[in-house]
Amino acid sequence: MCASFAALSAHAAPPRDPCAAQTLYALTHAGLVPAGDDAPLVAQACRVWPYDTALELAAVAYALPDSGKPGERALRLVVAVLDADDAQVLSSKVSELDEDAGFALGEGGLLLDTARYDLVPGDRAFGVVVRNTARGPSCPDRRYNDALTLYLRDGDALRPVVETHLDFWARVAGEPCSWARDQLLVTEEAAFTLAVLPTARHGMADLRVQADVVRLESVAGSDLDTQTRRRETRTVRYDGHRYDTGVLENGFFWHHDPEDP
Repeated sequence: MCASFAALSAHAAPPRDPCAAQTLYALTHAGLVPAGDDAPLVAQACRVWPYDTALELAAVAYALPDSGKPGERALRLVVAVLDADDAQVLSSKVSELDEDAGFALGEGGLLLDTARYDLVPGDRAFGVVVRNTARGPSCPDRRYNDALTLYLRDGDALRPVVETHLDFWARVAGEPCSWARDQLLVTEEAAFTLAVLPTARHGMADLRVQADVVRLESVAGSDLDTQTRRRETRTVRYDGHRYDTGVLENGFFWHHDPEDP
């Protein structure tokens, strides 16, 4: 099951698993991270992989030169698997992250997920979580955070096979910034976890996505709030290229039609 990532004050949070100097040097030597101070690191996470302690996992984000101030930067995310002894880069994946009013990456904004994602026999995936530190709008209809990507090794490359957010919040009824007396405001927040199922499609295990949902109902001018909890599940399957997580895009997948058997 996916590791739990408790909410943090992300603006001030330091890296949970900082990278050793040897690892950063190896990424630079491999041409994955620029040398010097022209592209300063924004966030980092490195850890020996419990599944195979001969390997080290690394996720590093840096700002491209002249890309602006925090909140406006063009960032590059490097995810790599290295030899744990000599730090030789074995597999890697590079992608882009652009900051804007709705997304910003803080110092502690990269997390490694080393839960037991045994998607095929003898081949385990690992996850990288990107945590958003942007404040966003003051009266949103919805928000989401903790973008999880699961990677499988594919030779000297890393192949993303699962992409979804793990934390969702949405307004169900009422207006969050309109405090007319007796107005009802209903919101729901869901935290996702993933678990590997014994069934499979196209050679890769099915995944069960579990949402622990908290529903909050409040009335303006009243001190009484009603909070209820429920649990919802959904199965996602591999389509031959990646897992079909489209039904999870807005987080509240239980409002969709029931899944196919």
